[in-house]
Amino acid sequence: MELDNTFLQNSKNILGIVNITPDSFSGDGLFKKENKLSKLLDFAERNNISNLDIGCASSKPGYENVATQEELNRLNHFLSNVKGNFSLSIDTSNPIVAELALKNNFKILNDINGFEDEELITKAIEYRSNVIIVHRHPESKTLHEKMNYRNNLKEVLEHLEQKVSQLIDKGINKQNIFIDPGLGFGKFEQDSVDLLMNIKDLVDEIPVVVGYSRKKFIQKIEMNNKEIFEHCINSGVAFVRLHLTN
Repeated sequence: MELDNTFLQNSKNILGIVNITPDSFSGDGLFKKENKLSKLLDFAERNNISNLDIGCASSKPGYENVATQEELNRLNHFLSNVKGNFSLSIDTSNPIVAELALKNNFKILNDINGFEDEELITKAIEYRSNVIIVHRHPESKTLHEKMNYRNNLKEVLEHLEQKVSQLIDKGINKQNIFIDPGLGFGKFEQDSVDLLMNIKDLVDEIPVVVGYSRKKFIQKIEMNNKEIFEHCINSGVAFVRLHLTN
């Protein structure tokens, strides 16, 4: 993968995706692939991408929950092989995995389940970490259950605002919170398209993270990757989660 100036000039806004899994939906899992991981980290460092989001459990449609010890093994594999000066985020819903990451100087907890787990919230407070609240419809039974929205933007924003208030009430500093509309998670493709195209309406006091990279719904958007990235940056998005491999 080569980055043109649009990406290079905004590298501080890139949250690079690093999947330490054998079964990533995009085929870029790096578990026990030390050479590929080294190349990815070199690429990030060379292009001044200092923020990386490390995931050790797949969230692709039809995924199976990973045992805690297996997720820990994958994180330890990353910790044993990481080189360079990066600011790291852990993509997990498991408080035990989160604690291992936070003990190793990870700065952000990124939870695709929207911080429903009280123990995970406790870890965030204990380590004073930043948190990324990924939107999940409060009535959904599973991560990928497709939910109906009458007004997708209004409802997603309301859900996120409620969750932000809950976390602040529990003791998380407002300045440590990011929100993510959860594109592709429990949403019909057109809802994800609408949210991405109107992402500026989510940008306010709480910084916004967006993850659209390699998700099927972007095929419905008549813009290339560079144009979508520019759209996000121009809309005031704080971080765009991007795959850094071809």
